[in-house]
Amino acid sequence: MEMNLASICKELNDEKISISGNSKHIINRIASPEDADANSLCVVWDKKALENLASDVPIAGPQKLFLNENGQGRDGLVCDAPRALLPKLLAMFAEHVEKPKGIHEAAIVAADSKVAPGAYVGACAVIESGAVIEDGAEVHAGAFVGKNCRVGANTIIEPRAVLLADVKVGAGCLIHSGAVIGCDGFGFVRENGIVVKIPQTGGVTIGDDVEIGACTTIDRGAMRDTEVGSGTKIDNHVQIGHNVKIGKHCIICSMSGIAGSSVIEDYVTVSVQVGITDHVTIGEGATLAARTGVTNDIEAGALISGFPARPHNAAKRALVLAADLPLMSRRLRLLEKKFDAMQKNED
Repeated sequence: MEMNLASICKELNDEKISISGNSKHIINRIASPEDADANSLCVVWDKKALENLASDVPIAGPQKLFLNENGQGRDGLVCDAPRALLPKLLAMFAEHVEKPKGIHEAAIVAADSKVAPGAYVGACAVIESGAVIEDGAEVHAGAFVGKNCRVGANTIIEPRAVLLADVKVGAGCLIHSGAVIGCDGFGFVRENGIVVKIPQTGGVTIGDDVEIGACTTIDRGAMRDTEVGSGTKIDNHVQIGHNVKIGKHCIICSMSGIAGSSVIEDYVTVSVQVGITDHVTIGEGATLAARTGVTNDIEAGALISGFPARPHNAAKRALVLAADLPLMSRRLRLLEKKFDAMQKNED
């Protein structure tokens, strides 16, 4: 695919984006700074990205990046928010593959399930009794959709993903390979020294435009549904316990774990390897830094880190002090020796 800068700008249809230099400069791909050439468009947002970028490579970025030390301009698209522009440009130049439709002859589809005419069910996929696959949805090879599940319009279930019974997935979602949604929650009680399983009778409800990463697990609720709000994005290898309620447009990064019955309000960011204990509430818009351990409620808008979780600046000060502990310990021993010597002299 080839487009000139003028055509790209017109396609984006954003009055905040303008053209710098030659509007007829031909672009055939979107590239990173490491492998960009004169016919690629490189999205940049700081000067560091320009250090090894040839002067004939067009860019998309802020106005300040278009003039070099000699005052010479560079071809490209001037925009104040290049990060937000990147997914639009990538989608524009991506290879467009026709959506599959129909039911593969090797699929196993229950007679009382409902598969819309515009949906797709791949080879060796299993659709169990009472399941509904809406128009434009795709259930790829080897995926499993259990009893009474619903897969919303244009949602994609990648190969070998598993939706167990009573899982409801909204429209436009993406469930990556190896994800397991609706497995039993980890609920047990001790009775006379024996560990007894608590039946997990709830389901899982997932909103629209949700992405769930590879090998992520979301447990079904014990008595009510575990919930994931619309627009939320969940990375690979995340564990979400039973009865958890996650709000809208949250970001949950890889290897994080959320224990049962916790509430994650809207617009929360959970960074890598965060642990959240059960029955706590993370307030709207809060950010949890990598490897944070949450044991109590977090207020809205807070930036939290460390274990136990505390305000980020306090956690940084604690880390600095921890690095000084060996020196502080030696100084303390010296002071104790001096103090003991002074006492002996007084005696």
